[in-house]
Amino acid sequence: MESLADLEKELNCLSGSLLLIGELDDKNFPIINNKKIKSVFYLDSNTDCFKEDDVETSDIALNMHLRDLHKYFKDGVDNIYCNFDEIENHIPAFVRESLRITKKNIYLVFNNKKDYKKIEKKYKRYNLNCNLYSFDKCNIAIVEANDIIIHSFKELRYYIVDNIERIYDYISDNI
Repeated sequence: MESLADLEKELNCLSGSLLLIGELDDKNFPIINNKKIKSVFYLDSNTDCFKEDDVETSDIALNMHLRDLHKYFKDGVDNIYCNFDEIENHIPAFVRESLRITKKNIYLVFNNKKDYKKIEKKYKRYNLNCNLYSFDKCNIAIVEANDIIIHSFKELRYYIVDNIERIYDYISDNI
């Protein structure tokens, strides 16, 4: 993917269900009249992205915690499109839940490339292909999580390690 037009082509080929997390606008979510998307779920109040009558949209409760996504999406979603600023403080929960519920790809929008390194390390542990594409308006990472199956022991171990790392970072920043 070399240009924003290539990203638009890929996003307009998305099909099935889509979970949108965080504030998205035309700069970082360039999707135009995609007829293949059947249902869209919002974890934030972005309901103006899809105004089509044939797309089923539903706004998920804003007080829902990321760790409860697998309870809401028992059948999963095909793709996740997320603004990293919204999940930055909840990376361990987001990584675990996104791998539990997604069937195809996870798209993450970044403001700077330093944040990408944080999340790339988390997804690389599961041997997933994670690519960063830089455009003049935004940086987008695409994680190819095509129907990944994760064992619960491995998932729990990484979740605990990530939370310990997050606590350590918090303590070291405040000393």
